[in-house]
Amino acid sequence: MTLRLKFALERALASRSINRFTQRRLNGQRLILAYHGVIPDGAEEAGERTLFITQRDFRAHLDLLAEFADVVALDVLDEEGDGRPRIAITIDDAYRGAVCEGVHELIQRSLPATIFVAPARLNDQVFWWDALARNGRLDPRVRHHALNELAGDDQRIRNWAASLKLPLSDTLPSYARAATVGELKQALGSPGITVGAHTWSHVNLPTLSVSDVFAEVSRPKAWLHREFPGKTLDWLAYPYGHDSETAHGALLHFCYVAAVKIDGGWHRADNVARFARPRLNVPSGLSVAGLKARILGALV
Repeated sequence: MTLRLKFALERALASRSINRFTQRRLNGQRLILAYHGVIPDGAEEAGERTLFITQRDFRAHLDLLAEFADVVALDVLDEEGDGRPRIAITIDDAYRGAVCEGVHELIQRSLPATIFVAPARLNDQVFWWDALARNGRLDPRVRHHALNELAGDDQRIRNWAASLKLPLSDTLPSYARAATVGELKQALGSPGITVGAHTWSHVNLPTLSVSDVFAEVSRPKAWLHREFPGKTLDWLAYPYGHDSETAHGALLHFCYVAAVKIDGGWHRADNVARFARPRLNVPSGLSVAGLKARILGALV
């Protein structure tokens, strides 16, 4: 499908006439949105492009959400609403652009959001997938090997890439690096902005031993509560969207409230696994009409 045809279809599906036929089936359902990086106005693109949305597009998305939905904090998402679509905004990885410029846009609109943080990857670090991306794209074969053979572990992946002389670039702009603890604290000083766990070091949980899974789940919860008291939700976002029965058991053991994946869309809280709740991933290039069509239930 060409981009022109895609955008035309999204505009048609977001129209009022389609809205009348689709909105009724959303009654009682919930939607969790997943964003990643935000590119500040005027900055050049960098890293894995699909993970970054421009600040301009992020503003447009937030304005749309405020108009057509009740945007609520993640921990009250399942409470009864007023009949409009009920949506929670989440942000994975704590990229500086999202923590700074992204949170700024949220604050301007008094919209809540939860940032999922992997503490071991904070403080100006470059994520391995951004370092290995070429021309804005990570080779699918590299990604598959990194996740399945190297457990999504940053240092193991970098060592492997170096052994093969794969080009690694850590000279990314500031917005494409992880925020500092201080920047997170500043963002969390605003009403409605909270944090949740993204494991300790952003590894692929299904590839780990039971003891390693338990460590990856327990450590960030304790650290986040210590660093950000009163602003931490006991929710976890699975790195790479990958969960497992072992991970579910660990989350139950350490008294997490819920956990979210990175795929899916509208759902009912009473008809979905507590530790496998779906989210709608928002990639770069998703038009306002495309997002609206998904909010209104015309696209899933």
